[in-house]
Amino acid sequence: MHANRGRRSTDPRHAEPRLRCRQHAALLGAAILGIILASSLSVQAPTALAFACYGALHAAAVALCLRPMPTRARSLAFVAAAALLSGSLARLGLLAAPLLANRGVEAAALSVVAVSAFVGALGYGALLSWPLRYRLPPRRLVMTAFACMVAASAALVLMRRYLVGGSAWLAIPWWIAFSAGLCAAAGRSARLERRERARARGEQTQ
Repeated sequence: MHANRGRRSTDPRHAEPRLRCRQHAALLGAAILGIILASSLSVQAPTALAFACYGALHAAAVALCLRPMPTRARSLAFVAAAALLSGSLARLGLLAAPLLANRGVEAAALSVVAVSAFVGALGYGALLSWPLRYRLPPRRLVMTAFACMVAASAALVLMRRYLVGGSAWLAIPWWIAFSAGLCAAAGRSARLERRERARARGEQTQ
């Protein structure tokens, strides 16, 4: 019985997935360069479709960098769900903006972007724990959601001030903020595990 339990704990199928942050950062950087180039060379896609693509790209950059890697079915489910979430929030934001127009166009846009960024981060965190079984601690998820909200809101303000457009300039800061939250959580988890191993070795030598 003990041997079976030991084998199960070391089975990679039951291991907690870990994010390789350097690899993730490299993939994310390549994706950012790609969408900037695409947005500068081609006609702008409809907003909801563009954000669905952004959601799928970021989700793929996460799924490909988890070890052990999730199954293909789980990865595809995560990418599809992230695309649906991102595209749906963008669509809802476009529908909600006119309803808030009495507060002014700029204030309405800022409210929609802030709420969408925050809710999107929370939903994305929930998707991580479902198809991929990658659990972000609730406190860290909320902090990351606030960071995403601030990043997207600041991006919108800068877009208005410097007259640059394109949905990519809203998505990219959100990407960076969310990935920074993931990597901060991964780094903290790794440090805690190193301390636990060091403590266990110390107890064994006593």
